[in-house]
Amino acid sequence: MTRREFNDQWNRDFAGLPPLAGVPMPNYDDYRISERMLEDYLDIFRGYNTREGENIMPYPHPFFDGDGNSLLGFKPCIKYILIGEARPQNVASRLNDCNGDEANTYFYNIQHVGMTPWLNAPRLNWGCPQFWPCPNNKVQTLLCLASNGVLLLDIFPFAITYGPIRPVLNGGGITRNYWDSPANPYSLSNRINAINGLLCDDWDLSLIAPCIISGYIINPINVFPQIASIPAGLHPAQFRTMMPDATRCPLGADWRKVAVSSAGAPTQNLINISF
Repeated sequence: MTRREFNDQWNRDFAGLPPLAGVPMPNYDDYRISERMLEDYLDIFRGYNTREGENIMPYPHPFFDGDGNSLLGFKPCIKYILIGEARPQNVASRLNDCNGDEANTYFYNIQHVGMTPWLNAPRLNWGCPQFWPCPNNKVQTLLCLASNGVLLLDIFPFAITYGPIRPVLNGGGITRNYWDSPANPYSLSNRINAINGLLCDDWDLSLIAPCIISGYIINPINVFPQIASIPAGLHPAQFRTMMPDATRCPLGADWRKVAVSSAGAPTQNLINISF
């Protein structure tokens, strides 16, 4: 997403919301670095390093050696897509002895080793090693998740506090816009179709965004369609499978594809049964 698109989307969809009055637009360069970290991870599935010409990153490509060889040793395909809300806001760094930042938790930043269920639950589900205390631990965790075909994509591009505005995003059609609008360059539909060559034939997705968002998306009364892609994967047939579970958040308790607990975060078990 270009700087102009980023600015336009903030001004159109977020800046006018009453809870955000006076909140400055998030930094585009921070967004761009975070998206490049996601692209680094997608490079594992591409099988080659796409960083050529990029000079904005705080560290070398973590998943390829100096000769351009993947550290994983093979090219997996994307089988399990986890849909989150947005990357967390950065806070003041707290570096440990091996340069791991224990205060921050962005999924794709190898320096962020703070505890978060949005990484820990997938790690446990797919039997991957712990991502702390050091960046090299985080690299091994992400390589393991990629080897199992796991990808996290967020719905919204802005690192802000979403709690007060979630009902407004749903009721105002903004969540739907970021789900499948063909005119929105950041919609999940557009982003998944942009990487459809990396998908397994049997790819599927589950929702790990907070329940106000996930429950709204999954509820058929709100008429969110399945994401249309080639390959279609299992997603269209599985999306609204019912599987009541008392441990899920109340708004999504009946739906298999909601992997968020009543405590408000994804769990290993709910991710496991969602696929």
